[in-house]
Amino acid sequence: MEGSGQNSTSSGNSPETLFEEEKQEIRVLLDRLSRTLPGFAARPGQRAMIAEVARTFSRCREEGEPSKDGQNLSVIQGPTGTGKTMAYLLAGIVLARSRKKTLLVSTATVSLQEQLVTKDIPQLASVLDNPPVYELAKGRGRYLCERNLLSLTDLQAGNAFWKHPPSASELDLLDRLRGDFPDSWDGDRDHLPVSVPDSLWSLIQNQGTSCTGKRCPLYSRCPFFLKKEAFSRADIVVANHDLVLSDLVLGGGILLPSPEKSLLVFDEAHHLPGKSLSHFRESLDLEGLAPWIERIPGLLERISAFFDVRERDKTVQAQAEALTNSLMTLGTWLEEHWEGKPAGSFSSETEQDGANGIFRGSREQSLWRFPGGKFPDAMIDPSRIGASAARVLAERLQLERDKLAEATTGSDVRRNRERDAFFLDVGVHLEKTLDAVRLLSLYEKVDPEGKAPFARWATMWKESGTFSHRLEASPVWPATLLEEVLWRRVSACCLTSATLMSLGSFKSFSSRCGLSMLTGVSFLSLDSPFPLDRQGVLSLPVMRSDPTDFESHTREIVESLPAVLSPTGGALVLFSSRRQMEAVRKGLSPEWQNRVLVQGERSRKDILALHEQRVRAGEASVLFGLSSFSEGLDLKGDLCTHVVIAKIPFPVPTEPVEETLSEWIRSRGGDPFREIALPEAGLRLVQAAGRLIRSETDRGIVTIFDKRLLEKNYGVHLLRSLPPFRLERPDSGKKSNT
Repeated sequence: MEGSGQNSTSSGNSPETLFEEEKQEIRVLLDRLSRTLPGFAARPGQRAMIAEVARTFSRCREEGEPSKDGQNLSVIQGPTGTGKTMAYLLAGIVLARSRKKTLLVSTATVSLQEQLVTKDIPQLASVLDNPPVYELAKGRGRYLCERNLLSLTDLQAGNAFWKHPPSASELDLLDRLRGDFPDSWDGDRDHLPVSVPDSLWSLIQNQGTSCTGKRCPLYSRCPFFLKKEAFSRADIVVANHDLVLSDLVLGGGILLPSPEKSLLVFDEAHHLPGKSLSHFRESLDLEGLAPWIERIPGLLERISAFFDVRERDKTVQAQAEALTNSLMTLGTWLEEHWEGKPAGSFSSETEQDGANGIFRGSREQSLWRFPGGKFPDAMIDPSRIGASAARVLAERLQLERDKLAEATTGSDVRRNRERDAFFLDVGVHLEKTLDAVRLLSLYEKVDPEGKAPFARWATMWKESGTFSHRLEASPVWPATLLEEVLWRRVSACCLTSATLMSLGSFKSFSSRCGLSMLTGVSFLSLDSPFPLDRQGVLSLPVMRSDPTDFESHTREIVESLPAVLSPTGGALVLFSSRRQMEAVRKGLSPEWQNRVLVQGERSRKDILALHEQRVRAGEASVLFGLSSFSEGLDLKGDLCTHVVIAKIPFPVPTEPVEETLSEWIRSRGGDPFREIALPEAGLRLVQAAGRLIRSETDRGIVTIFDKRLLEKNYGVHLLRSLPPFRLERPDSGKKSNT
């Protein structure tokens, strides 16, 4: 079983290795928290989670040990109010110190990161005899490269380090930063004393391809490496999913503590599959890259002259020409075979064109997706030649970069500047070349039979009368990738969220994350600490229209909303499409339109502040939102006494990755609706309903305007997965319990 019901768990067969000293310390800390923190009381669910996290981390894998086939991994669903954060922090810090590991906590949102470092960890630290050292981790691009800053503000160097002629205001701004660092500014972008635009920050940020590391004369005061050094001394490092995945892509242990030395917690773990796909996605501008590649031979020739070597490297010239020709060949072939598709003209409709692919878009911008990720044979040879040439060029650029980093120029200011300029230039060209290596490598050979494919597609757009082309590729199923880069390496890991189960099972989440391939993984679902059957009502009004009929369904929502919403207090209405959200708002009476706050018309922060202001003043306030409002909103009490869901939030496979995934599932005899769409809709529905009850004193109603919940055979499964609210059917005279 995979934890298909409440409070169910299946654990591996690993022997119990939690030491008595560890158990005792956890009990002592729980007691101290209950005595010192106002309102803190460890509920049964929290105690169960503490025990599960402690057991998982006690089975941590030491470096050099063989894989434990998942016995050091656990998945824990803890509803709102469980106290998940304190549970994994408490058990995690005790086990991390005992096992000489770093507790690495990864979240999906900035707000939870901030809550951890400003509230939760300090609260835990207050009851520890030896408070933990903790650090907030960010990507290296959030930190200053002082060498870049000095180069850009060196007047004697002219504009050699600039990508464009600098303005007086830009130079003044950089001079200000140069004066502030490091005495009054620590080099962290989030602590900037003045606002710096993205275009300017990109010139002075820390970048891996242009960093000389310990060879840099400014290494000892580098903000990024100082922070990285702090991570090695920290007991707890708080990161985010993007940063953890970026580090894994680089090999692990580059930006963060290595997975082998970490006890890892993924909070908000339901985001992990989607985040993983985005991090393994590659793209390449064919025409845009060519000028960069053409400049490489000249750049390396000038670097050779810098080292007093006058021989021209014919290999570099040949490989640069081979890669450029490959890019041009691919672009030309795409343009020739794109012309006249689909059916002699471009439209927003998709059309299958034999083996050539699926086209959609307009004359100005269109997309060509290769069904099943199987691209035309004509693309293989130029991709193979280009990938091979790009690898040779990348190796040579890396070699020159290393030589420049090690070069000693003494007190010769001119040669120092020249070397630094070369180093930055090589770094940029190396980054561009590696982009070509990664993308073309995914087009030089077809996917192995039986394995999940990569989605592959091209985009074409017209600019200044000329067409440009971009090739893209992405895995459709992150399972194998996560198993390779993480599960087989990490010392131990707990994944937790309020919504990990779909349709009463962990199966969908487990499969997508690659955990179903490991037999020893533990799964635990905790009960809600709140009496939801007494606090909430699930209302399913009798509906005439089917949600697939946009016009009729929208009209019926416009008619029904004023009748179900209260004239006072706060409500949240969630839509699956912006089109319907705007149509419903437009169709309401002026009185109700004035009560509505629509997502996107103001910042999220401003909308929520105005909503609270209205409710506190005794007025009605109705939030209209899309899927991002289905999670992360914590509207307690009168701020949200009614959640209205326009329809079952089925995902629509309109993106190349989702479309290719559906094709792959069908090719294996599966049903994409049952395997992907339905579980995803179930998860989203639970998340939306979860906006209602956020505390023990909350009361309210969830209304769903979708008759498919009662008429379709899958409806009963969706209803069973919802919180156990009391079920009511207005206009039908029927009441029952879920």
